[in-house]
Amino acid sequence: MNAAARLALVEGWPILLTTAVVGTTFGVTARQSGLELTEISGMSLVIFAGASQFVAVELLRNGAAVPAVILAAFLINLRHLLMATALRPRFAARSFAERLGLAYILTDEAFAMGVGWYRRGRGTVTSYAVFGTALWLAWNLATVAGALVSDRIAEPRRLGVDFAITASFLSIVALAVRGRTDVAIALIAAGASAALALSGASVVAVIGAGALAPLATFVLPRARP
Repeated sequence: MNAAARLALVEGWPILLTTAVVGTTFGVTARQSGLELTEISGMSLVIFAGASQFVAVELLRNGAAVPAVILAAFLINLRHLLMATALRPRFAARSFAERLGLAYILTDEAFAMGVGWYRRGRGTVTSYAVFGTALWLAWNLATVAGALVSDRIAEPRRLGVDFAITASFLSIVALAVRGRTDVAIALIAAGASAALALSGASVVAVIGAGALAPLATFVLPRARP
């Protein structure tokens, strides 16, 4: 195993473990909402985006029309355009087919870990690809496992697993913070997301916070770490 792959797994294993827990929760929730195993697995294979998958399942369970479900998933995943734009200079030299593969495994976790490595001067395409692929495997295997054991778990939230994804992002932010400005931007994004969620706009909470945080970088002064 080369140094880049080792970096991805050594530093990324806590996130991978958390992803497995959240993926299992999704499998349980989706199965208990009436989806079949093939539908659950297919959703994870095609969409591979936890937040939009949870929202889609919740909307389907409440009887929402399919176009509304698709629109909600599309809006939530718009943040991937921002993440892809930020990473594009790092992958510009790669072939079109390689960039498509790298885009497929682009998630919040993969983006955060990749950017963190690049900021420390340790990032490579290999470390990003290894971590993203491991994340994909963890998520897809966990969703299948969750669907298979769903009849044995009455209410997954009672186990506290719904906080796992929050804990995962908190750990990513903690690793990425390098100065006071980073702390301020993180707090602004968290405050905006919480405010939108509490006001009933949970579907656009991530999008709103994701759009506000980059704008804050132009206002706040950059300080030395």
